Amino acid sequence: MTTFVGDIDSGSAGGRPSPRQPVAVFIPPELRLAACARLVADHAPEPQMAARRFVETAEELGIDLSLMWGTLDPSRTEIRQICLAVLGAGRTAMLFLSGDARRKGIFPPAGAAAQEANAERLAVVEAACRLLSGPIPGKSPFGVRLAQLLLEPHETSVLLALRRAGFRQLGDLAYMRREAAPIQGSRHNHALPENLQLVSVADMIMSGRTSSEVDHVLVDVLEGSYVDTRDCPELCGLRDASDVLESHKAVGRFDPALWWVLFEGDVPVGCALFSVSPEHDSLELVYLGLCVSARGRGIGSALLGVTLRAVGDRVMMSGGVTCAVDTRNTAALRLYQRAGFRRFSVRIPMIRPLASL
Repeated sequence: MTTFVGDIDSGSAGGRPSPRQPVAVFIPPELRLAACARLVADHAPEPQMAARRFVETAEELGIDLSLMWGTLDPSRTEIRQICLAVLGAGRTAMLFLSGDARRKGIFPPAGAAAQEANAERLAVVEAACRLLSGPIPGKSPFGVRLAQLLLEPHETSVLLALRRAGFRQLGDLAYMRREAAPIQGSRHNHALPENLQLVSVADMIMSGRTSSEVDHVLVDVLEGSYVDTRDCPELCGLRDASDVLESHKAVGRFDPALWWVLFEGDVPVGCALFSVSPEHDSLELVYLGLCVSARGRGIGSALLGVTLRAVGDRVMMSGGVTCAVDTRNTAALRLYQRAGFRRFSVRIPMIRPLASL
């Protein structure tokens, strides 16, 4: 069993490290590239080259790579396990955790080695969550409310470590894509009932509503759509709807002309929120939701059809339109399949609430 050397910036408790309790250290700038190489090493045939691309892409996208914790060998030169925390909007953080090798000719550890690797993963995740739970020096005066990861189905070792760290699984997420193509059927087939009005956020602003008034409408419709939702219901109540709204706006490139709210009279009863993903030359359907009063009337299908036609008329992107759906939400899966979406990937979402509301 390897003994690990602690670090005063790691947030770890004092005392000598125990062989049974690996200590996570805060990764200094001079080890950051090596840490990224370890993070991508499980899948990349040339980790150093992949790490350089990873760092360059992060710099281009403005992603801060400074919040990294790792376990090191006694010489403090070999990085064994890594956790990277990327702060997001709405008081969230996305964690990235090193896993087991999947490259040809390299086999995952087994027996005692596997237990040791998982103990190290637990240590780096716990170190990240401790720092993220409160004010983050030089980053944010507030703690993160929700830490999250997306795992591939084969990452069973990482899943085990996360469960030991207090993370819980939100079922599975099906990633779906609709290729860039005209909407099938006539416009009449996708018409909304006459008593409903679809208004874009851009039009609301043009009509004289202030940004705070528009945000109030969006928060109201989001909160209404969460009632009895079948899409990741475990998330309900973990964050304020205003934080969720901020997170939605931060996805891709926010365009108020691609965000719609559905009104029945003066009451918002649904929404369809799209964002541009320039790096994938695609649109992402960030959120589609209906309040209870609008469900069971065929409105969801019409709302999706009308807005898909509208974004197709305004934006034609080679990557089409993508979305993510809880696989337990069979009604939503059928809705997207009828609209031409097809599954291309599955991920396992893991979450852990941190700072109190």
